[in-house]
Amino acid sequence: MELNESLKILWSRKLVTGAIVLLAIVSAVAVRFVVKSTPSGAATVQILVDSPDSALANLSQETVPLTTRASVLAQVMTSAGVLEQIAKASHVPAAELTAQGPYSGAGQSLNVITPSEARSTQLVAEGVKYRLTFVAQTNEPVVTASVQAPTAAAAANVAAGVYPGVQAYVTQLQKQSRTPAGHQVTIRQLGPPQAGPVSSSTRSTLMAAALLGVLLLGLLGLLGIEGVRRRNEEHLTLEREYLSDLERLSLHAGTLPQIDSEAPTRAGLVAPAPERR
Repeated sequence: MELNESLKILWSRKLVTGAIVLLAIVSAVAVRFVVKSTPSGAATVQILVDSPDSALANLSQETVPLTTRASVLAQVMTSAGVLEQIAKASHVPAAELTAQGPYSGAGQSLNVITPSEARSTQLVAEGVKYRLTFVAQTNEPVVTASVQAPTAAAAANVAAGVYPGVQAYVTQLQKQSRTPAGHQVTIRQLGPPQAGPVSSSTRSTLMAAALLGVLLLGLLGLLGIEGVRRRNEEHLTLEREYLSDLERLSLHAGTLPQIDSEAPTRAGLVAPAPERR
């Protein structure tokens, strides 16, 4: 069915088309009220793994060992000991924090698929209020900490506690191992946490799906039914014309003169057959 024909059909059925459009809008509005959109907040902060005399500022020092140390630190930051220090610095219960990070190898990018064994832990922690993610940069001694919380302010509060919490944990380890001052890892925060609200797009997606789904199904159904009806009308019209033609032919045949087989004989045009003796 061509586009022009489809538009003509929809225009000829304006009331039905309008009813379908109205039904699609009502479906989208119903989805908006039924599906709840849970607002949330997110915050990020970056932690630099450095040396006491700053390897970044000293060209004579290599940063590759620090990059490797940052990857290890990202693993350690997901431990219960670090989370307790972060919770203490943020003044939130430690039970409300859960964390995830790179699970093997060097620091992974944020869009890497989480392994199944790690995903199972994430599913258990879905109901936790604060979710932290630690990702070590590939070529830099930097760990990016991301926080998800019910609000942007709550996320910023926990993100602000990441640096003092990690610093307290590392300092405690250095005291326990009596690490010399020149060999100690220095943790630095790269700027204040960046926070903002995050709106879930699930409700908007479902609204658009409901609107387009009802609209497409309704219009396609209308075009299909109207197409079948028009084809049936065309068949009936052709059948009536055929029967009318047959009737005219039969009437015309009835008005033709009847052919008499004996007429030539009576007129003397054909000699009678000789009699047998």
